[in-house]
Amino acid sequence: MAITADKERPTIWVEKYRPKRVSEVIGNKEAIEAFLNWMTSWEKGKPSKKAAFLYGPAGVGKTSLVIAYATEKGYDLVEVNASDWRTAEKVRMIVGSACEFATLDGMRKRIILVDEVDGIAGHEDTGGIPAIKEAIEKTKVPIVLVANDPWDQRLATIREMCEMIEFKHVHKQLIISHLRKICILEKLECSDGVLKAIAERSNGDVRSAINDLQALAMVGPKINGSTLVALGYRDRVKEIFSALVQVFHAKTIKEAWASTENIDVDIDTFFDWVLDNVPQQLTDPEDLERAMDFLARADLYFTKIKKMQRWNLLRYAVPIMTGGIAISKKKTSKGFVKFSFPQRIKMLQATKHERELRNGIASKIASKCRMSSYKANIEMLPFLSFISKKDGNVAKALARFFELSGSELSYLSGKPEEIEEVEVKATKPKRTSSARKRSGKSA
Repeated sequence: MAITADKERPTIWVEKYRPKRVSEVIGNKEAIEAFLNWMTSWEKGKPSKKAAFLYGPAGVGKTSLVIAYATEKGYDLVEVNASDWRTAEKVRMIVGSACEFATLDGMRKRIILVDEVDGIAGHEDTGGIPAIKEAIEKTKVPIVLVANDPWDQRLATIREMCEMIEFKHVHKQLIISHLRKICILEKLECSDGVLKAIAERSNGDVRSAINDLQALAMVGPKINGSTLVALGYRDRVKEIFSALVQVFHAKTIKEAWASTENIDVDIDTFFDWVLDNVPQQLTDPEDLERAMDFLARADLYFTKIKKMQRWNLLRYAVPIMTGGIAISKKKTSKGFVKFSFPQRIKMLQATKHERELRNGIASKIASKCRMSSYKANIEMLPFLSFISKKDGNVAKALARFFELSGSELSYLSGKPEEIEEVEVKATKPKRTSSARKRSGKSA
């Protein structure tokens, strides 16, 4: 992937280094491929769906992909921000006319990009969604809708007409590599540690990572750990606390449901926060019973969503989780009670290293025994751990066979103080008896 600086473009780096070709969009390869396949179907005159709906977290390349494709392929791009055009009249004026008429020269192809479609689903919407639906039905050119959250009930009729393409957070290493290339072009000296910190803080948001790098560059051309404090921290916990306040103090289901609209954490994590804080926030036993019943119902939906990938069920799970709390609070006295950090998340953080070791061992067992990592973890690892704890020599033999590191062997044996570290290398030749004698060791 090549990044080129353009001195004529704005000095804001997210614009200056916006991808000019599809190959420059980082991450989300499956989503990019799905979009390209959809555009190919349009170019062949047989579109699978007349519109595509690109959705996912902010700053992961949804809009950039469409702009890059239009630029690279010579399309005329009509770009509209849906949140600024809520009425049917305005949508028809911009989107409707663009999708029915050719370009002025009659030669170039056209793509219509409708950004922030979830913004049009607000309570003040006066016909914008039906107008977009009408435009999709009549369009003679590709229409691309973009949103962070496409699961609002009001968008259901539009979703059914679209090729749904999900974008996910961009991997940290890809963001680091991208930032490093920008540093070279901007002649910045930035340590790998700082780039890693910026990438981790961005939580997969490329745009925010570039903004942070530019903010640090304003301090000077040399960026180090001491410069990093100039950014401050994105306080995601503060965001969660604000959402929790809204849930536990809401008076209506709609008000509680709105708490999840702009929160920058996955819904499973937010469920843990709500679940752990309910007993402290709802002190009346009857209120607590009602709330826990609603959370149990929501959990059933979340389980089905994960098992069957039925993401459309979120429209039921989220309002039950949040609105259920709001309508359960009837007798609990009013007042603010401090929120606590979820125990499950604390436990996962505390056991992260142990889980990584266990999963690493299971992966090696699975590779050698030709089985799934899940089965190796559940069936084989406990058995091998048991016999390793009984005999140190057996433990070492297992470590050689499965090519375990010293820390993995220590975890498997459960007796790290009794077993010396064994570094196993598959290509390392065995020492002969004569070699052992020369080194002063007996056979």
